[in-house]
Amino acid sequence: VATVWRTALKTVFAWGIAEKLVKSNPFRDVRINVPRKNIERETKAFSQAEAMIILAAALACNDRKSFDERARRWVPWICAYSGARAGEITQVRGMDIQQRGSDYFVRLTPSAGKIKTRKARTIPLHEHLISQGFLEFVERAKGGPLFYDVEKITALAPGKKRPRQSAAERTRGRLGAWVRSLGIADPELSPNHAWRHTFKAQAARVGIDERYSDAITGHTPSTTGRAYTTPIPEDLAEAMRKFPRYSVG
Repeated sequence: VATVWRTALKTVFAWGIAEKLVKSNPFRDVRINVPRKNIERETKAFSQAEAMIILAAALACNDRKSFDERARRWVPWICAYSGARAGEITQVRGMDIQQRGSDYFVRLTPSAGKIKTRKARTIPLHEHLISQGFLEFVERAKGGPLFYDVEKITALAPGKKRPRQSAAERTRGRLGAWVRSLGIADPELSPNHAWRHTFKAQAARVGIDERYSDAITGHTPSTTGRAYTTPIPEDLAEAMRKFPRYSVG
């Protein structure tokens, strides 16, 4: 009620006022008090043990099989080394992987699917992803989607409605369910989003400038001045060299 219904009604009536259909917005000053939740975790980031469980399981997946297996193999690792939203990664296409000099990048763009900020950004790929064979995996996609089957979303039976969620969003949801199946069951912990917290914490721990970690994760600069000093992708690649490898098995 507090976060969805009230907001929706307030928005609709605000539009009504602008269109001169109503004279007032009865929901503008409505306040709903919601009790604070008890929080047991120290942080919303994965613990080291939780991260290792997920990354080890991902390594065991075969990226030559189903699209779900491909997502399980690579999306957790990419999120671990970028703090990107899982949905931003599940919609990545082979054409979005770029090389600039000796570094590789992934272009996260609204043309591939939903971006929360509606603003494209280019983030570096950690060298550990490259050494694991990510570029060879990308090459097999021949420029197409890496983690969902484009044919399945274009070949709809007559009269059948298109799903509300995109194929990439459904892949993200199944990935989250898979992470839960590994025993990451704490309800205070998001099975996908926790990588954003984990990445930011680790980046701060190893001394990566917050301007750079914000640019990689897509967080809005905290001040107008910082917006004028947005790092370029090559700066981010240099900063990423400080980010240590995850040692799994």
